[in-house]
Amino acid sequence: MKNREYIIAAKLDELDRKAFDVVIIGSGIAGMSVALTLNSRLRVLLVSKTAVTDCSTYKAQGGMAVAVGADDTWERHMADTLKVGQGLCRQDAVQVMTEEGPAALDFLESWGAKFNRSSTGGLYLTREAGHSCNRIIHYYDYTGRHIAETMVRVLHGKENIERLDKAYLLDILTTENGYCCGCIVWYSGRMVVLEAAAVVIATGGYSGLYARSTNAASASGDGIAAAYRAGAVLADMEFVQFHPTAFTTQSGEVFLLTEALRGEGAVLRNSEGNRFMLDYHADGELAPRDTVSRAMRREMRREHGSYVYLDATSLDKNYLSSRFRQVYSTLVDNDLRMETDLIPVAPAAHYTIGGVWTDLWGQTSVPQLYACGETAATGVHGANRLASNSLLEGIVFGRRAALAIDGGLSSPLFHHSITGIEAGRNECCADLELLRAALDRDAGVVRREEDMGRLLAALPQNSRPLKNVEAFQSCNAYQLAKLVLEAAILRRESRGTHYRSDYPERDDMHYQKHIEQQWERQAIWR
Repeated sequence: MKNREYIIAAKLDELDRKAFDVVIIGSGIAGMSVALTLNSRLRVLLVSKTAVTDCSTYKAQGGMAVAVGADDTWERHMADTLKVGQGLCRQDAVQVMTEEGPAALDFLESWGAKFNRSSTGGLYLTREAGHSCNRIIHYYDYTGRHIAETMVRVLHGKENIERLDKAYLLDILTTENGYCCGCIVWYSGRMVVLEAAAVVIATGGYSGLYARSTNAASASGDGIAAAYRAGAVLADMEFVQFHPTAFTTQSGEVFLLTEALRGEGAVLRNSEGNRFMLDYHADGELAPRDTVSRAMRREMRREHGSYVYLDATSLDKNYLSSRFRQVYSTLVDNDLRMETDLIPVAPAAHYTIGGVWTDLWGQTSVPQLYACGETAATGVHGANRLASNSLLEGIVFGRRAALAIDGGLSSPLFHHSITGIEAGRNECCADLELLRAALDRDAGVVRREEDMGRLLAALPQNSRPLKNVEAFQSCNAYQLAKLVLEAAILRRESRGTHYRSDYPERDDMHYQKHIEQQWERQAIWR
């Protein structure tokens, strides 16, 4: 097949093989939603690189946006999403996500997930930045963990679903005519071929490529890189969302302080003790995340500091320790108490909007290869994700991908002739820590063409054979960094999460469109 590449060189007939109807790579909310929706007659393999505790779903604190309040509608949720997306949302995708939101909630509750309720028994809905009303359902401040643990328990009882843990995706396999027919993973020190009639990539995003990230370093975009080498179209790679309020623990871990804190009344203060967000946006601390992150950065630069402060002292101790259990206990472990102390915070890479382009059913540009969740570029987020839309997106489009696969597989596993694999042009395995620091510096909250161009030119161009997982991950990281930088340089405007100090204005005349990238083809605007 033209316009594709492999990260490995291998003789397929010498590798172990296993066959399934569907292989799902990634076990966060999107991947598990696919698995739980697929017809039980299908033999399904759910592959996971790390423990569920490392996935972004497990770390999600705030909750899930869904229009179920008495004063809310899916149309209103859609309008808020489109507004925050700043002209780049795919309206049909946003309609699908918001309209199917209540069904996604029913799906979770049908498996046993529970959410906080008011004294009258109704769902306790909170508000976060960019929302025009209270519509965030939650389970205290560890909603994602609760959902993940609930889904894992249910999966254990599904006889048609197998798990393969601690397995690393290397490459997507394709046929001579470009159809996906399986993948290769690294498992227990060897390569294993997984044949399948359909493969779903739900491996998350690539914000772990940044030094300061709320995600684990394992959130490094490996599934996106593999899909790119297989010829899949990528879109919107320049859009990386930074969460404003991230706290650095005494051990050096970056820990997210949920946006729900600001929704409940916490405010941001500079080193002089002054609340500053109202000077930048009428919605103050509940302005879109890109606006809050840039405002914080300006205050830090003005004061020559490395953080500002989150002030929740107006809230009661009992309320804070009950409503925000995880945050409160973590801060106590770091000798801070929200009811009396100001908490030092600074932005951190949090969510990547770009990824593998899909249609409304999760189908990528490679037949029989699907993508969902943060891996996918569905177009629902535009240039800036509305808070708490990510869990919803994972469920809605994960379920839709499963329905599309069910409809396309009218018979059990069918076999393809897999093309031979030749040695790939692998990137040099350089220092990942240096790359992460460089991306923070040059492709972070504020960007400039001169800086990004210098970094892009400095990325290694030579290659050498890859022999272990660390080398494979390094190869993927440098490939994705190039894609992010190339797209960010092309977009000579400021829009949503992408802010250019050398082009500070939004330019709808020239740039109200998406950048698509594909292996060995020039990036195009669409």
